[in-house]
Amino acid sequence: MVSNELDGMQFDVVVLGTGLEESIIASEAAAGGKSVLHVDRNPYYGGSNACFSLSKMLEWAFCHRNCCQTPSVEVLVGGQLTDAPTFVISGEASDQHDMDTLQRLAPFELSPETTEKLQAMLKNDRSYMIELVPKVVFCRGELTEMLISCEIGEYVQFKGVAHSYLAHNGTIERIPESKEDIFASTSLSLIEKRKLMRLMTMVSDNTLYTHILDKYSDTQFTQLLQDKFKLSGMLLDAVLYLIVRVNRGDTISSREGCERLHKYVKSIGRYGRMAYLCGMYGGGSEISQSFCRLCAVSGGTYILNEKVAAIESTAENEFSVVLDHGTVRAKQIVMSPDYTSTAVPKDQIVSRAICILDNTCLGDDTTALASYVDDSGVVSLLYVTHSTMTVPSGQSILYAWVEGSLEETRSLLTSAIQTTIDSKASPLLSIFMESHELDVSETESQGIIVTRAPDATVDLD
Repeated sequence: MVSNELDGMQFDVVVLGTGLEESIIASEAAAGGKSVLHVDRNPYYGGSNACFSLSKMLEWAFCHRNCCQTPSVEVLVGGQLTDAPTFVISGEASDQHDMDTLQRLAPFELSPETTEKLQAMLKNDRSYMIELVPKVVFCRGELTEMLISCEIGEYVQFKGVAHSYLAHNGTIERIPESKEDIFASTSLSLIEKRKLMRLMTMVSDNTLYTHILDKYSDTQFTQLLQDKFKLSGMLLDAVLYLIVRVNRGDTISSREGCERLHKYVKSIGRYGRMAYLCGMYGGGSEISQSFCRLCAVSGGTYILNEKVAAIESTAENEFSVVLDHGTVRAKQIVMSPDYTSTAVPKDQIVSRAICILDNTCLGDDTTALASYVDDSGVVSLLYVTHSTMTVPSGQSILYAWVEGSLEETRSLLTSAIQTTIDSKASPLLSIFMESHELDVSETESQGIIVTRAPDATVDLD
């Protein structure tokens, strides 16, 4: 693009960042007849929902990571999860995009053994599709309905999340989801099956469901499960922490708990015996790109690798956006939180771990969700294999995340991963990092719409 080519151009909407929320807004605006300029400072689509090969993941940590959102990235090559990191990438992002992976790592003076392990993995570099923020999609959720109505679902591929697991007390157990699974389960007693079936029937029947909501709306959800449905022990933990996904120590009303459970149960059976779908080739990134394509088809203009120098309000109640290739005017601006120049980290932190394993541990050709529960908290885990086209055949990726800083939650994350792996696989490479929520109140006060950063929930709804 020629320098200053954009100078003086007017758009109805300028969208900064190509994450999922920004991409949906851009596509909706373009489909509604508005002129849209969609800009990303990075040379890739997806923003916080991006997905990378192994080398590009390390490049992101060095060159594209927002240091306010993610202060550092710790990488452990091989070894045990309790070992010290092999190297830590921290500080401001570098602008040296054209270096290969081993050149970037040269200052860390890696041992020959570590270098050899990395080289072996990099031979299959393009077979890895590593997500920054892994998420799944409800089979009958709002996003799925949107994908269908926009006809995006025709060219975005998904795989059903086949199994759910609850890990606690050093063990991991598969939890039945559908009525068929409950009947076939050998881990549940007849009485436990009846209790679970009674709960599933209640939330499936609209009349019974409405009655429960009206009668127990002021009751805590845990109390409802214990008193009305007589759940306890592993069954109670499974409903609370795996299906409804309550944080350890949190309390929610019966209405909120039943609504979450209802959404889960009504998703079962639409595409099989599962409630969730997992995106192929890296779900969030693929969906974001699909909405970007939809926007472009409707006339939206796209520029990647374009820096945003400044945003100013004009006397005409519009905005002036200074870019590398000129200054444009916009009636409305929508931006990802990391584009706000005044943003500062808030106390809300999600700690994340990404483990590339040398073998499969929860099945060879499957995907699974799990929750690890102990007194310190609840860790969410997503397990993917070659069946999602995100990892070489014979290997797998285990994602784990929990609210709190790494200092507070590292041992919890490590225990969750170790319990889930259960000696069936060993880490080839592990990544630990924090995602900080940003305070964008000052930017919002200027009339600019700021989207939400990905949170600790497991689904994209």
